[in-house]
Amino acid sequence: MFFGCTCKPQEYTEVSRSGFDYAEFPCRIICEMEEDAFIALCKLVESTGFPISGMNIYCPPEIIIAGPGYDADVARKYAQTAAKRGHALGARIIGIGAPRSRNIPDGYDRNLARKQLVEFLRITAGEFAAVGINAGMEALGPCFCNFINTVSEAYEVVSEADVENLMVLVDLYNMELSGEADIELLKFVDRIGHAHTSDDDGSHTLRSYLKPDKYPLHEKRIRRLKETGYNGSLTIETDIAFDSARAQECIQFLRSI
Repeated sequence: MFFGCTCKPQEYTEVSRSGFDYAEFPCRIICEMEEDAFIALCKLVESTGFPISGMNIYCPPEIIIAGPGYDADVARKYAQTAAKRGHALGARIIGIGAPRSRNIPDGYDRNLARKQLVEFLRITAGEFAAVGINAGMEALGPCFCNFINTVSEAYEVVSEADVENLMVLVDLYNMELSGEADIELLKFVDRIGHAHTSDDDGSHTLRSYLKPDKYPLHEKRIRRLKETGYNGSLTIETDIAFDSARAQECIQFLRSI
């Protein structure tokens, strides 16, 4: 397995020295950067040689994935920007989480929302495919949103969209929040393209590094994922500022499994 860590662009140099195999940037921040700043970041990544394997935090709330205000043309235009900038950085997968973009209000037709989501995924994955990037549909805990909360739901919409470069992004932390942290993953492995995990510092909005007192539980879950045959990338997804000491302790644990 390969192990990475999410980080903001300004944290990249420090993360590159931490012992991880790669980093992930927030897609939203990357897409909102001024062109000159983005070019400078690309040059830094190229000169450092530390890979940006993917991106998380796909889009701002105004880019609607499903629900009122959904617009296929807006989705396509944003996907084109994400694909162009992701490709320039060397990303191989971009996760589609963005909970505030897929919260469905009471009374909204859930079947329509599903159709919108499938179309969104086809459009987005299609733009990504043009530059060799995979899209990763991520199930999120109900504390974040109310639409696509389980791995099986993510797998179903990915299968329905039926696009070669559209994968399931398995997030072990969100699985815990959805009460499915210990489900059997073997039946989904043909579509698993990437994985995330984390703990939190007392709040779901403060995802952080894995906690030592939970190492046995994390080891059990990561081994279960690996035993399905998945041997790809696993990213520690954080909301807190980069912490070198905690990051290095975390990567040492991951490599020990």
